[in-house]
Amino acid sequence: MDKLGKTIFKISMAIFVIILTIFAFLSVVCVKNTLNILKNDAGYVVVLDAGHGAPDGGVVGTNTGVLESDLNLKMVKILQNYLENAGVKVVLTRKNKYALSGGAKGFKKEDFKLRKEIIESVNPDAVISIHMNFYKAQPSRRGAQVFYDAKNPYSLPFAATLMQKINTEINKKYGGREYAALSGDFYIINSTSVPAAIVECGFLSNYADEANLQKTEYQFAIAAVLCNAIARYAYGVD
Repeated sequence: MDKLGKTIFKISMAIFVIILTIFAFLSVVCVKNTLNILKNDAGYVVVLDAGHGAPDGGVVGTNTGVLESDLNLKMVKILQNYLENAGVKVVLTRKNKYALSGGAKGFKKEDFKLRKEIIESVNPDAVISIHMNFYKAQPSRRGAQVFYDAKNPYSLPFAATLMQKINTEINKKYGGREYAALSGDFYIINSTSVPAAIVECGFLSNYADEANLQKTEYQFAIAAVLCNAIARYAYGVD
């Protein structure tokens, strides 16, 4: 690369960093403005569940080999920061890269049990479990989806609110299709009677989604949208 090329590259990188910083700042401001009503409600509690955890890595990115479990935890920690800045009490089920029960034989059953115990112990106002999707048979499928427990009367309205916000502010912007919230049999959301949903943030079987899911911009955008959706559901504010 010649001197001019290096200069142009440095300028481009500087502009990218500035844009990313501005985006992050605006996202935080948006979340704070939207959820400022929650600052007066110290009792509002959200459980965030990062799906999977070593030795269970979940699905694997087709092109980069990125682990779902790692992306889940990153997303949860960004969302945790947004919610806590807005005055919401956040409880995590998984706080690091490992499953709650270690890697002994049959660990997944024990892991689920421990996550359920955490949810029950804090009596939250809402539960969101973060995952990444995969559909090998149709690699063109992309976008974020939300699932609910059909047996829980609070789960569908909550999931529908999340899905509506995601469709408008994520799927349309980043090329995903629009979805309706879907019912599903998932242990975590079946473990509570409070509003609960699974958020599949994108498809690791899709090239574009896999790339986006590893970008800070996309991760911040998902977190901001979920924060705003919680505010809409809980208090009817945008």
